[in-house]
Amino acid sequence: MPEETIIELTRKQLYDEIWEISVVGLARKYDISYSRLMKQIKEATIPVPPSGYWTQLRYGKLITKPELPDPADAIVSLYKTVPRIRIKKKKDEPPPKRIEKKEAKSTKSEPAPSAIAGGASLKETATPPAIDTAASAVSEKHAVSEPETYTRYGQTYNVYDRETLYKEVWEAPVTEVAKRYQVSDVAIHKVCKALEIPKPPAGYWAKLRAGKSVSIKPLPKSDRATRKIGIRTGVTDQLEAEKEALAFFSEEHRSAILAVASQILLSDEDTRMHPKIIAHRKAVVEWKKQHKNSDTRGWNRRTSGPAPVLADSISDETLLRVCRIIDALIKAMEPLGCSLTDSLSFFVNGETVLLSFSEFKDKVTHIPTKEENMQILKYEEERTRYSWAAKPQIRKYDHFFNGRLSLVINGKKSFRDCKSYVLEDRLGDIMIELYEAAEEIKKAREEAERKHQEEECRKEERRKRYNVEVDKTLALTSFAEDYDIACKIRRYVAVVEASGKPDEKAAEWIEWAKAKADWYDPTVSREDEFFGKREHEKDAEKKKLEHKAYWR
Repeated sequence: MPEETIIELTRKQLYDEIWEISVVGLARKYDISYSRLMKQIKEATIPVPPSGYWTQLRYGKLITKPELPDPADAIVSLYKTVPRIRIKKKKDEPPPKRIEKKEAKSTKSEPAPSAIAGGASLKETATPPAIDTAASAVSEKHAVSEPETYTRYGQTYNVYDRETLYKEVWEAPVTEVAKRYQVSDVAIHKVCKALEIPKPPAGYWAKLRAGKSVSIKPLPKSDRATRKIGIRTGVTDQLEAEKEALAFFSEEHRSAILAVASQILLSDEDTRMHPKIIAHRKAVVEWKKQHKNSDTRGWNRRTSGPAPVLADSISDETLLRVCRIIDALIKAMEPLGCSLTDSLSFFVNGETVLLSFSEFKDKVTHIPTKEENMQILKYEEERTRYSWAAKPQIRKYDHFFNGRLSLVINGKKSFRDCKSYVLEDRLGDIMIELYEAAEEIKKAREEAERKHQEEECRKEERRKRYNVEVDKTLALTSFAEDYDIACKIRRYVAVVEASGKPDEKAAEWIEWAKAKADWYDPTVSREDEFFGKREHEKDAEKKKLEHKAYWR
Protein backbone atom coordinates (compact mmCIF):
# COMPACT_ATOMS: atom_id res chain seq x y z
CA MET A 1 0.00 0.00 0.00
CA PRO A 2 1.60 3.34 -0.98
CA GLU A 3 2.49 5.70 1.84
CA GLU A 4 2.86 9.48 1.92
CA THR A 5 5.26 11.01 4.43
CA ILE A 6 3.80 14.04 6.21
CA ILE A 7 6.54 15.19 8.59
CA GLU A 8 9.55 13.95 10.53
CA LEU A 9 9.84 14.69 14.25
CA THR A 10 12.00 13.51 17.11
CA ARG A 11 10.36 11.30 19.72
CA LYS A 12 10.64 14.18 22.21
CA GLN A 13 8.90 16.65 19.88
CA LEU A 14 6.14 14.17 19.11
CA TYR A 15 5.73 13.37 22.82
CA ASP A 16 5.40 17.09 23.71
CA GLU A 17 2.80 17.72 20.98
CA ILE A 18 0.72 14.71 22.01
CA TRP A 19 0.55 15.84 25.63
CA GLU A 20 -0.14 19.43 24.61
CA ILE A 21 -2.90 19.09 21.99
CA SER A 22 -3.89 15.36 22.27
CA VAL A 23 -3.67 12.63 19.63
CA VAL A 24 -6.92 13.85 18.05
CA GLY A 25 -5.55 17.38 17.77
CA LEU A 26 -2.31 16.08 16.27
CA ALA A 27 -4.23 14.04 13.70
CA ARG A 28 -6.23 17.11 12.77
CA LYS A 29 -3.08 19.26 12.60
CA TYR A 30 -1.21 16.99 10.16
CA ASP A 31 -4.31 15.67 8.34
CA ILE A 32 -3.62 12.03 9.27
CA SER A 33 -6.16 9.33 10.03
CA TYR A 34 -6.57 9.04 13.80
CA SER A 35 -6.23 5.26 13.78
CA ARG A 36 -3.15 5.43 11.52
CA LEU A 37 -1.49 8.04 13.72
CA MET A 38 -2.29 6.03 16.84
CA LYS A 39 -0.63 2.99 15.32
CA GLN A 40 2.54 4.93 14.50
CA ILE A 41 2.67 6.38 18.01
CA LYS A 42 2.43 2.91 19.52
CA GLU A 43 5.16 1.64 17.20
CA ALA A 44 7.37 4.50 18.43
CA THR A 45 6.57 3.47 22.09
CA ILE A 46 5.44 6.99 23.00
CA PRO A 47 3.05 7.17 25.99
CA VAL A 48 -0.31 8.85 25.32
CA PRO A 49 -2.79 10.47 27.75
CA PRO A 50 -5.15 7.89 29.31
CA SER A 51 -8.94 8.04 29.17
CA GLY A 52 -10.25 10.95 31.27
CA TYR A 53 -6.90 12.79 31.32
CA TRP A 54 -8.13 15.94 29.56
CA THR A 55 -11.25 16.11 31.71
CA GLN A 56 -9.21 15.88 34.90
CA LEU A 57 -6.84 18.51 33.52
CA ARG A 58 -9.73 20.91 32.80
CA TYR A 59 -11.13 20.53 36.31
CA GLY A 60 -7.74 21.01 37.96
CA LYS A 61 -7.47 17.50 39.37
CA LEU A 62 -4.17 15.80 40.22
CA ILE A 63 -2.75 14.10 37.11
CA THR A 64 0.37 12.08 36.40
CA LYS A 65 2.42 12.32 33.20
CA PRO A 66 4.66 9.33 32.39
CA GLU A 67 8.22 9.98 31.33
CA LEU A 68 9.32 9.44 27.72
CA PRO A 69 11.62 6.40 27.49
CA ASP A 70 14.95 6.80 25.67
CA PRO A 71 16.06 7.55 23.03
CA ALA A 72 14.35 10.96 22.96
CA ASP A 73 16.19 12.25 19.86
CA ALA A 74 15.21 9.34 17.57
CA ILE A 75 13.46 10.46 14.38
CA VAL A 76 9.82 9.38 13.80
CA SER A 77 8.33 9.74 10.33
CA LEU A 78 4.60 10.42 10.28
CA TYR A 79 2.80 9.33 7.15
CA LYS A 80 -0.73 8.61 5.97
CA THR A 81 -1.79 5.63 3.91
CA VAL A 82 -3.53 6.04 0.57
CA PRO A 83 -6.08 3.20 0.57
CA ARG A 84 -6.38 0.99 -2.46
CA ILE A 85 -9.70 0.19 -4.08
CA ARG A 86 -10.71 -3.43 -4.23
CA ILE A 87 -13.32 -4.33 -6.83
CA LYS A 88 -15.93 -6.84 -5.74
CA LYS A 89 -17.62 -8.44 -8.74
CA LYS A 90 -21.29 -9.38 -8.65
CA LYS A 91 -23.56 -10.87 -11.24
CA ASP A 92 -25.50 -8.35 -13.32
CA GLU A 93 -24.25 -5.49 -11.14
CA PRO A 94 -21.43 -2.97 -11.56
CA PRO A 95 -18.52 -3.64 -9.23
CA PRO A 96 -18.73 -1.62 -5.97
CA LYS A 97 -15.73 0.15 -4.52
CA ARG A 98 -14.69 -1.10 -1.10
CA ILE A 99 -12.54 0.70 1.42
CA GLU A 100 -10.22 -1.59 3.34
CA LYS A 101 -9.44 -0.51 6.90
CA LYS A 102 -6.73 -2.60 8.48
CA GLU A 103 -6.74 -0.48 11.58
CA ALA A 104 -10.50 -0.73 12.20
CA LYS A 105 -10.02 -2.94 15.25
CA SER A 106 -7.72 -0.49 16.99
CA THR A 107 -10.39 2.22 17.19
CA LYS A 108 -14.18 2.53 17.05
CA SER A 109 -14.18 5.68 14.95
CA GLU A 110 -12.89 6.14 11.41
CA PRO A 111 -13.16 8.92 8.84
CA ALA A 112 -15.85 8.94 6.18
CA PRO A 113 -15.07 8.30 2.52
CA SER A 114 -15.93 10.77 -0.20
CA ALA A 115 -17.30 9.14 -3.32
CA ILE A 116 -17.00 10.80 -6.72
CA ALA A 117 -19.09 9.73 -9.66
CA GLY A 118 -17.43 8.22 -12.65
CA GLY A 119 -14.37 7.01 -10.73
CA ALA A 120 -14.06 6.65 -6.97
CA SER A 121 -11.72 9.21 -5.46
CA LEU A 122 -11.69 8.41 -1.75
CA LYS A 123 -10.42 10.86 0.82
CA GLU A 124 -9.96 10.29 4.54
CA THR A 125 -10.84 12.95 7.11
CA ALA A 126 -8.48 13.51 10.00
CA THR A 127 -10.94 13.65 12.89
CA PRO A 128 -12.46 10.35 14.09
CA PRO A 129 -16.23 10.96 14.10
CA ALA A 130 -17.98 10.61 17.46
CA ILE A 131 -21.47 11.66 16.45
CA ASP A 132 -22.00 11.94 12.73
CA THR A 133 -18.83 13.98 12.37
CA ALA A 134 -18.45 12.56 8.88
CA ALA A 135 -21.76 14.11 7.92
CA SER A 136 -20.92 17.40 9.61
CA ALA A 137 -17.57 17.51 7.85
CA VAL A 138 -19.32 17.09 4.51
CA SER A 139 -21.79 19.79 5.42
CA GLU A 140 -18.89 22.14 6.13
CA LYS A 141 -17.26 21.13 2.86
CA HIS A 142 -20.34 22.02 0.84
CA ALA A 143 -21.24 25.09 2.88
CA VAL A 144 -19.42 27.29 0.42
CA SER A 145 -21.36 26.02 -2.62
CA GLU A 146 -25.10 26.48 -2.43
CA PRO A 147 -27.40 24.27 -4.55
CA GLU A 148 -28.33 25.63 -7.95
CA THR A 149 -31.75 27.29 -7.92
CA TYR A 150 -33.93 29.60 -9.97
CA THR A 151 -37.01 31.67 -9.15
CA ARG A 152 -40.23 31.80 -11.12
CA TYR A 153 -43.42 33.65 -10.15
CA GLY A 154 -42.01 34.23 -6.68
CA GLN A 155 -41.33 30.52 -6.04
CA THR A 156 -37.82 29.04 -5.67
CA TYR A 157 -36.96 25.79 -7.45
CA ASN A 158 -33.98 23.46 -6.88
CA VAL A 159 -31.99 22.16 -9.83
CA TYR A 160 -30.83 18.61 -9.04
CA ASP A 161 -27.80 17.47 -11.04
CA ARG A 162 -27.44 13.67 -11.19
CA GLU A 163 -23.70 13.44 -10.59
CA THR A 164 -23.66 16.18 -7.95
CA LEU A 165 -26.51 14.63 -6.00
CA TYR A 166 -24.86 11.20 -6.26
CA LYS A 167 -21.72 12.61 -4.59
CA GLU A 168 -23.76 14.32 -1.88
CA VAL A 169 -25.87 11.31 -0.81
CA TRP A 170 -22.71 9.18 -0.42
CA GLU A 171 -20.82 11.89 1.47
CA ALA A 172 -23.55 12.63 4.03
CA PRO A 173 -26.89 11.15 5.19
CA VAL A 174 -29.93 12.06 3.10
CA THR A 175 -31.30 14.13 5.99
CA GLU A 176 -28.23 16.37 5.83
CA VAL A 177 -28.51 16.69 2.05
CA ALA A 178 -32.17 17.63 2.43
CA LYS A 179 -31.23 20.50 4.74
CA ARG A 180 -28.97 21.98 2.04
CA TYR A 181 -31.77 21.85 -0.53
CA GLN A 182 -34.34 23.01 2.06
CA VAL A 183 -36.69 20.12 1.36
CA SER A 184 -37.72 16.96 3.19
CA ASP A 185 -35.64 13.80 3.04
CA VAL A 186 -38.59 12.12 1.32
CA ALA A 187 -38.19 14.60 -1.55
CA ILE A 188 -34.49 13.69 -1.89
CA HIS A 189 -35.36 9.98 -1.98
CA LYS A 190 -37.88 10.62 -4.76
CA VAL A 191 -35.36 12.64 -6.78
CA CYS A 192 -32.74 9.89 -6.42
CA LYS A 193 -35.27 7.34 -7.64
CA ALA A 194 -36.22 9.51 -10.61
CA LEU A 195 -32.57 10.08 -11.58
CA GLU A 196 -31.61 6.43 -10.87
CA ILE A 197 -29.08 7.38 -8.19
CA PRO A 198 -28.06 4.52 -5.83
CA LYS A 199 -28.23 5.39 -2.12
CA PRO A 200 -26.33 4.00 0.91
CA PRO A 201 -28.04 0.92 2.38
CA ALA A 202 -29.46 0.72 5.90
CA GLY A 203 -26.71 0.75 8.54
CA TYR A 204 -24.13 2.28 6.19
CA TRP A 205 -23.37 5.34 8.32
CA ALA A 206 -23.30 3.39 11.59
CA LYS A 207 -20.90 0.92 10.01
CA LEU A 208 -18.76 3.81 8.78
CA ARG A 209 -18.62 5.39 12.25
CA ALA A 210 -17.58 2.03 13.70
CA GLY A 211 -14.56 1.96 11.39
CA LYS A 212 -15.71 -1.03 9.37
CA SER A 213 -15.18 -1.46 5.64
CA VAL A 214 -17.95 -0.01 3.48
CA SER A 215 -18.96 -0.53 -0.14
CA ILE A 216 -19.86 2.38 -2.41
CA LYS A 217 -22.10 1.61 -5.36
CA PRO A 218 -20.95 3.36 -8.54
CA LEU A 219 -23.28 5.61 -10.48
CA PRO A 220 -24.81 3.43 -13.22
CA LYS A 221 -25.35 4.60 -16.77
CA SER A 222 -28.81 5.94 -17.52
CA ASP A 223 -30.73 7.01 -20.61
CA ARG A 224 -32.91 9.38 -18.60
CA ALA A 225 -32.37 13.10 -18.09
CA THR A 226 -29.41 14.04 -15.89
CA ARG A 227 -31.13 17.05 -14.30
CA LYS A 228 -34.42 17.47 -12.48
CA ILE A 229 -36.34 20.49 -11.22
CA GLY A 230 -38.09 20.46 -7.87
CA ILE A 231 -39.85 23.09 -5.79
CA ARG A 232 -38.05 24.27 -2.65
CA THR A 233 -40.52 23.86 0.21
CA GLY A 234 -38.32 25.46 2.85
CA VAL A 235 -39.05 22.68 5.36
CA THR A 236 -37.44 19.38 6.24
CA ASP A 237 -38.58 16.31 8.10
CA GLN A 238 -36.00 16.93 10.79
CA LEU A 239 -37.57 17.46 14.18
CA GLU A 240 -36.24 20.20 16.39
CA ALA A 241 -35.39 17.51 18.92
CA GLU A 242 -32.66 16.34 16.53
CA LYS A 243 -30.38 19.16 17.46
CA GLU A 244 -26.76 19.15 18.45
CA ALA A 245 -25.91 16.37 20.90
CA LEU A 246 -25.42 17.35 24.55
CA ALA A 247 -26.47 20.93 23.78
CA PHE A 248 -27.62 21.33 27.41
CA PHE A 249 -23.99 21.25 28.62
CA SER A 250 -21.47 24.06 28.47
CA GLU A 251 -19.19 23.93 25.44
CA GLU A 252 -16.20 22.90 27.56
CA HIS A 253 -18.05 20.06 29.29
CA ARG A 254 -19.64 18.95 26.04
CA SER A 255 -16.29 18.85 24.23
CA ALA A 256 -14.80 16.75 27.03
CA ILE A 257 -17.61 14.18 26.84
CA LEU A 258 -17.48 13.97 23.05
CA ALA A 259 -13.71 13.55 23.14
CA VAL A 260 -14.03 10.61 25.53
CA ALA A 261 -16.92 9.10 23.55
CA SER A 262 -14.92 9.21 20.33
CA GLN A 263 -12.08 7.17 21.85
CA ILE A 264 -13.93 4.68 24.06
CA LEU A 265 -12.77 1.10 23.50
CA LEU A 266 -13.39 -2.33 24.98
CA SER A 267 -10.73 -3.43 27.42
CA ASP A 268 -8.77 -6.64 26.87
CA GLU A 269 -10.41 -9.88 28.00
CA ASP A 270 -7.83 -10.42 30.73
CA THR A 271 -8.27 -6.89 32.15
CA ARG A 272 -9.86 -6.76 35.59
CA MET A 273 -13.40 -5.40 35.47
CA HIS A 274 -15.05 -2.81 37.68
CA PRO A 275 -15.55 -4.13 41.28
CA LYS A 276 -19.35 -3.76 41.13
CA ILE A 277 -19.49 -5.73 37.88
CA ILE A 278 -17.44 -8.52 39.45
CA ALA A 279 -19.73 -8.60 42.50
CA HIS A 280 -22.85 -8.64 40.31
CA ARG A 281 -21.51 -11.49 38.16
CA LYS A 282 -20.97 -13.54 41.31
CA ALA A 283 -24.55 -12.80 42.42
CA VAL A 284 -25.91 -13.90 39.02
CA VAL A 285 -23.89 -17.12 39.07
CA GLU A 286 -25.04 -17.88 42.62
CA TRP A 287 -28.69 -17.21 41.76
CA LYS A 288 -28.55 -19.47 38.70
CA LYS A 289 -26.89 -22.21 40.75
CA GLN A 290 -29.68 -22.09 43.35
CA HIS A 291 -32.48 -22.10 40.74
CA LYS A 292 -30.96 -24.51 38.25
CA ASN A 293 -32.73 -27.64 39.47
CA SER A 294 -35.67 -26.04 41.29
CA ASP A 295 -39.20 -25.82 39.93
CA THR A 296 -39.78 -22.13 39.25
CA ARG A 297 -43.43 -22.48 38.30
CA GLY A 298 -46.57 -21.77 40.27
CA TRP A 299 -46.20 -21.22 44.02
CA ASN A 300 -42.44 -21.76 44.06
CA ARG A 301 -41.93 -18.94 41.55
CA ARG A 302 -44.15 -16.57 43.50
CA THR A 303 -42.32 -17.22 46.75
CA SER A 304 -38.81 -17.03 45.26
CA GLY A 305 -36.96 -13.73 45.35
CA PRO A 306 -36.53 -11.50 42.29
CA ALA A 307 -33.79 -12.46 39.87
CA PRO A 308 -30.73 -10.21 39.70
CA VAL A 309 -30.33 -7.99 36.65
CA LEU A 310 -29.13 -10.00 33.60
CA ALA A 311 -29.81 -13.32 35.37
CA ASP A 312 -32.75 -14.48 33.25
CA SER A 313 -32.67 -12.15 30.21
CA ILE A 314 -29.42 -13.35 28.63
CA SER A 315 -27.47 -16.59 28.33
CA ASP A 316 -24.36 -17.52 30.29
CA GLU A 317 -22.24 -17.16 27.16
CA THR A 318 -23.45 -13.60 26.52
CA LEU A 319 -23.17 -12.45 30.15
CA LEU A 320 -19.42 -11.84 29.83
CA ARG A 321 -19.96 -9.78 26.70
CA VAL A 322 -22.54 -7.56 28.42
CA CYS A 323 -20.26 -7.09 31.41
CA ARG A 324 -17.41 -6.00 29.16
CA ILE A 325 -19.69 -3.43 27.46
CA ILE A 326 -20.76 -2.00 30.84
CA ASP A 327 -17.16 -2.08 32.04
CA ALA A 328 -15.93 -0.08 29.03
CA LEU A 329 -18.68 2.50 29.53
CA ILE A 330 -18.17 3.04 33.27
CA LYS A 331 -14.38 3.20 32.99
CA ALA A 332 -14.72 5.94 30.38
CA MET A 333 -17.41 7.83 32.30
CA GLU A 334 -16.12 7.61 35.88
CA PRO A 335 -13.49 10.35 35.34
CA LEU A 336 -16.39 12.56 34.21
CA GLY A 337 -18.18 12.16 37.54
CA CYS A 338 -20.46 9.21 36.74
CA SER A 339 -20.81 6.05 38.83
CA LEU A 340 -22.26 2.55 38.69
CA THR A 341 -24.95 1.26 41.05
CA ASP A 342 -25.12 -2.24 42.52
CA SER A 343 -27.82 -3.15 39.98
CA LEU A 344 -25.54 -2.01 37.10
CA SER A 345 -27.48 1.18 36.44
CA PHE A 346 -25.57 4.36 35.64
CA PHE A 347 -25.68 7.42 37.89
CA VAL A 348 -25.18 10.22 35.35
CA ASN A 349 -25.41 13.95 36.00
CA GLY A 350 -27.27 13.37 39.26
CA GLU A 351 -29.83 10.96 37.78
CA THR A 352 -30.07 7.16 37.68
CA VAL A 353 -30.33 5.79 34.13
CA LEU A 354 -31.51 2.19 33.65
CA LEU A 355 -29.92 -0.10 31.07
CA SER A 356 -32.00 -3.11 29.99
CA PHE A 357 -30.09 -5.80 28.12
CA SER A 358 -31.92 -8.68 26.44
CA GLU A 359 -30.90 -11.46 24.11
CA PHE A 360 -32.93 -12.55 21.11
CA LYS A 361 -34.12 -16.13 20.82
CA ASP A 362 -34.55 -18.50 17.91
CA LYS A 363 -37.82 -20.42 17.60
CA VAL A 364 -37.16 -24.12 16.91
CA THR A 365 -39.61 -26.98 16.57
CA HIS A 366 -39.55 -29.01 19.78
CA ILE A 367 -38.23 -32.55 19.56
CA PRO A 368 -40.01 -34.72 22.17
CA THR A 369 -37.77 -36.22 24.80
CA LYS A 370 -37.76 -39.90 25.77
CA GLU A 371 -40.05 -39.22 28.73
CA GLU A 372 -42.47 -37.22 26.57
CA ASN A 373 -42.61 -40.02 23.97
CA MET A 374 -43.46 -42.45 26.78
CA GLN A 375 -46.28 -40.13 27.90
CA ILE A 376 -47.66 -40.01 24.35
CA LEU A 377 -47.57 -43.83 24.05
CA LYS A 378 -49.27 -44.19 27.40
CA TYR A 379 -51.97 -41.72 26.32
CA GLU A 380 -52.58 -43.59 23.03
CA GLU A 381 -52.92 -46.85 24.93
CA GLU A 382 -55.29 -45.41 27.56
CA ARG A 383 -57.43 -43.66 24.93
CA THR A 384 -58.40 -47.05 23.41
CA ARG A 385 -59.79 -48.18 26.79
CA TYR A 386 -60.90 -45.00 28.54
CA SER A 387 -62.71 -42.00 27.07
CA TRP A 388 -61.49 -39.76 29.87
CA ALA A 389 -57.78 -40.24 29.11
CA ALA A 390 -55.94 -36.88 29.36
CA LYS A 391 -53.62 -35.94 26.53
CA PRO A 392 -50.16 -34.87 27.79
CA GLN A 393 -49.31 -31.19 27.36
CA ILE A 394 -46.11 -31.08 25.29
CA ARG A 395 -44.88 -27.79 23.87
CA LYS A 396 -44.58 -27.35 20.12
CA TYR A 397 -41.54 -25.08 20.05
CA ASP A 398 -38.33 -24.43 21.93
CA HIS A 399 -36.70 -21.01 22.20
CA PHE A 400 -32.91 -20.76 22.37
CA PHE A 401 -30.70 -17.70 22.92
CA ASN A 402 -28.89 -16.81 19.71
CA GLY A 403 -26.28 -14.32 20.99
CA ARG A 404 -27.85 -11.18 19.42
CA LEU A 405 -28.10 -8.43 22.01
CA SER A 406 -30.54 -5.57 22.43
CA LEU A 407 -30.05 -2.59 24.75
CA VAL A 408 -32.77 -0.18 25.84
CA ILE A 409 -31.78 2.97 27.73
CA ASN A 410 -34.33 4.38 30.15
CA GLY A 411 -37.10 2.44 28.37
CA LYS A 412 -36.87 4.64 25.25
CA LYS A 413 -33.72 4.70 23.14
CA SER A 414 -32.66 1.26 21.88
CA PHE A 415 -29.55 -0.26 20.29
CA ARG A 416 -29.26 -3.79 18.94
CA ASP A 417 -26.96 -6.08 17.04
CA CYS A 418 -27.62 -6.12 13.31
CA LYS A 419 -25.87 -7.00 10.08
CA SER A 420 -24.13 -3.63 9.92
CA TYR A 421 -22.81 -3.36 13.48
CA VAL A 422 -22.91 -4.78 17.00
CA LEU A 423 -23.29 -2.99 20.34
CA GLU A 424 -19.53 -2.84 20.83
CA ASP A 425 -19.34 -0.62 17.73
CA ARG A 426 -21.77 1.89 19.24
CA LEU A 427 -20.13 2.47 22.63
CA GLY A 428 -19.64 6.18 21.95
CA ASP A 429 -23.28 6.62 20.87
CA ILE A 430 -24.46 4.64 23.90
CA MET A 431 -22.40 6.82 26.23
CA ILE A 432 -23.85 10.00 24.73
CA GLU A 433 -27.37 8.58 24.96
CA LEU A 434 -26.81 7.93 28.68
CA TYR A 435 -26.24 11.67 29.16
CA GLU A 436 -29.25 12.49 26.98
CA ALA A 437 -31.42 10.08 28.99
CA ALA A 438 -30.20 11.57 32.28
CA GLU A 439 -31.17 15.02 31.03
CA GLU A 440 -34.63 13.74 30.02
CA ILE A 441 -35.09 12.19 33.47
CA LYS A 442 -33.99 15.44 35.10
CA LYS A 443 -36.41 17.49 33.00
CA ALA A 444 -39.25 15.05 33.68
CA ARG A 445 -38.54 15.15 37.42
CA GLU A 446 -38.38 18.94 37.44
CA GLU A 447 -41.60 19.13 35.42
CA ALA A 448 -43.31 16.72 37.82
CA GLU A 449 -42.06 18.78 40.77
CA ARG A 450 -43.31 21.98 39.11
CA LYS A 451 -46.74 20.47 38.54
CA HIS A 452 -46.79 19.20 42.12
CA GLN A 453 -45.96 22.66 43.44
CA GLU A 454 -48.63 24.20 41.23
CA GLU A 455 -51.17 21.67 42.48
CA GLU A 456 -50.19 22.37 46.09
CA CYS A 457 -50.54 26.11 45.52
CA ARG A 458 -53.91 25.58 43.89
CA LYS A 459 -55.08 23.46 46.84
CA GLU A 460 -53.81 26.02 49.34
CA GLU A 461 -55.53 28.83 47.48
CA ARG A 462 -58.78 26.92 47.42
CA ARG A 463 -58.44 26.08 51.12
CA LYS A 464 -58.02 29.75 51.95
CA ARG A 465 -61.00 30.72 49.78
CA TYR A 466 -63.07 27.97 51.41
CA ASN A 467 -62.22 29.15 54.92
CA VAL A 468 -63.07 32.74 53.98
CA GLU A 469 -66.40 31.55 52.61
CA VAL A 470 -67.06 29.63 55.85
CA ASP A 471 -66.29 32.70 57.95
CA LYS A 472 -68.56 34.90 55.82
CA THR A 473 -71.40 32.37 55.99
CA LEU A 474 -71.13 32.00 59.77
CA ALA A 475 -71.03 35.77 60.12
CA LEU A 476 -74.18 36.03 57.98
CA THR A 477 -75.87 33.52 60.21
CA SER A 478 -74.85 35.49 63.30
CA PHE A 479 -76.18 38.73 61.78
CA ALA A 480 -79.46 37.02 60.99
CA GLU A 481 -79.77 35.61 64.50
CA ASP A 482 -79.16 39.04 66.06
CA TYR A 483 -81.72 40.62 63.72
CA ASP A 484 -84.20 37.90 64.66
CA ILE A 485 -83.67 38.67 68.36
CA ALA A 486 -84.21 42.40 67.70
CA CYS A 487 -87.46 41.66 65.83
CA LYS A 488 -88.71 39.50 68.70
CA ILE A 489 -87.98 42.24 71.22
CA ARG A 490 -89.82 44.82 69.12
CA ARG A 491 -92.87 42.57 68.72
CA TYR A 492 -92.96 42.02 72.45
CA VAL A 493 -92.68 45.77 73.15
CA ALA A 494 -95.51 46.43 70.70
CA VAL A 495 -97.73 43.94 72.55
CA VAL A 496 -96.89 45.57 75.89
CA GLU A 497 -97.71 49.00 74.47
CA ALA A 498 -101.03 47.72 73.08
CA SER A 499 -102.07 46.09 76.36
CA GLY A 500 -103.03 49.44 78.05
CA LYS A 501 -101.91 52.99 78.81
CA PRO A 502 -98.45 52.65 80.22
CA ASP A 503 -97.46 54.54 83.35
CA GLU A 504 -94.24 56.44 83.71
CA LYS A 505 -92.28 53.37 84.81
CA ALA A 506 -93.66 51.23 81.97
CA ALA A 507 -92.87 53.96 79.44
CA GLU A 508 -89.32 54.09 80.73
CA TRP A 509 -89.03 50.31 80.34
CA ILE A 510 -90.39 50.47 76.80
CA GLU A 511 -87.77 53.03 75.80
CA TRP A 512 -85.08 50.87 77.39
CA ALA A 513 -86.35 47.73 75.56
CA LYS A 514 -86.43 49.54 72.22
CA ALA A 515 -82.84 50.66 72.80
CA LYS A 516 -81.81 47.07 73.46
CA ALA A 517 -83.59 45.99 70.25
CA ASP A 518 -81.57 48.60 68.34
CA TRP A 519 -78.42 47.24 70.03
CA TYR A 520 -79.23 43.72 68.78
CA ASP A 521 -80.30 44.91 65.30
CA PRO A 522 -77.24 44.77 62.94
CA THR A 523 -78.93 47.27 60.59
CA VAL A 524 -78.95 49.86 63.42
CA SER A 525 -75.97 48.66 65.47
CA ARG A 526 -76.66 51.04 68.35
CA GLU A 527 -73.93 51.44 70.94
CA ASP A 528 -74.96 50.50 74.50
CA GLU A 529 -73.78 52.30 77.63
CA PHE A 530 -72.68 49.05 79.26
CA PHE A 531 -72.18 46.60 76.37
CA GLY A 532 -70.73 48.95 73.78
CA LYS A 533 -71.29 47.91 70.14
CA ARG A 534 -72.41 44.33 69.55
CA GLU A 535 -70.00 42.19 67.48
CA HIS A 536 -72.65 40.72 65.23
CA GLU A 537 -70.24 38.56 63.14
CA LYS A 538 -69.24 36.40 66.13
CA ASP A 539 -71.12 33.24 67.01
CA ALA A 540 -73.72 33.17 69.79
CA GLU A 541 -71.40 31.54 72.32
CA LYS A 542 -68.82 34.31 72.04
CA LYS A 543 -71.52 37.04 72.17
CA LYS A 544 -73.20 35.53 75.22
CA LEU A 545 -73.81 38.09 78.03
CA GLU A 546 -72.30 37.03 81.36
CA HIS A 547 -72.19 38.48 84.88
CA LYS A 548 -68.92 39.97 85.95
CA ALA A 549 -67.30 38.63 89.10
CA TYR A 550 -65.79 40.92 91.64
CA TRP A 551 -62.28 40.41 90.33
CA ARG A 552 -63.21 41.30 86.74
